[in-house]
Amino acid sequence: MARVRDPIPVPTECPYCSGQVSIMHHRDIYDGRVFSDWPWMYVCDHCGARVGMHPFTNIPLGTLADEATRVARKNCKPAFERLWQRGGMSRSDAYAWLAGKLGLTAAQCHWGLFDIETCHRARDLCAGLMGARP
Repeated sequence: MARVRDPIPVPTECPYCSGQVSIMHHRDIYDGRVFSDWPWMYVCDHCGARVGMHPFTNIPLGTLADEATRVARKNCKPAFERLWQRGGMSRSDAYAWLAGKLGLTAAQCHWGLFDIETCHRARDLCAGLMGARP
């Protein structure tokens, strides 16, 4: 738990439908498949919004996400990954740059916290910076 820098609160109510949130195992969500050594997630009992947990803790990896938000996070984050992997800056420096551009604190600048609009803004900022590089 000490490795989690900015833990966020455990979700108890879904922000999308106000449903109750439970802990579920990957196999109950992904047709019997397990995707990590810590296969536990928070899941809304009503609409299915979900978020994983930091390994061997009950700390959420981010905020609950419905399908559209999960898709936006998954599809937009690669622009950020390219930025720090090929753009000549460390991952920490890339997050600091992105936080400044988005008007967020370092603790708020995490893909697991972004809504759809913020995902798109972050993707466009990262892609724009990479496009400006030779």
